[in-house]
Amino acid sequence: MPELTRAHIVDCMHTVTRQRRTPPAGLGEALRQARDEAGLSQGAVAAAVGVRPDYISKLERGERCPSVKVAQALASVLELRAAGSALLSAAAVDDAGRSHPWRTRQQ
Repeated sequence: MPELTRAHIVDCMHTVTRQRRTPPAGLGEALRQARDEAGLSQGAVAAAVGVRPDYISKLERGERCPSVKVAQALASVLELRAAGSALLSAAAVDDAGRSHPWRTRQQ
């Protein structure tokens, strides 16, 4: 199970506390290896997935867990085998990224 730490997100007058997860060991290296085998740059993967290249870099360094949507897109773009796809899915979080509740709240 990923290690949990606290992260505070401040949105104007609202503060939301959520759990920040530490990715499982080996996830970042597996992503980098899959990207290298596919012959893609971080920029190319980022463009295909719809994120910034620095986010792909953070995933590969083991600093972030991907959202469910990003994990699914990465598995498709990198054509991950079952084991790699399962590791990525296990690390994915459903309260991250653009779908996080405070980002989708009606104004």
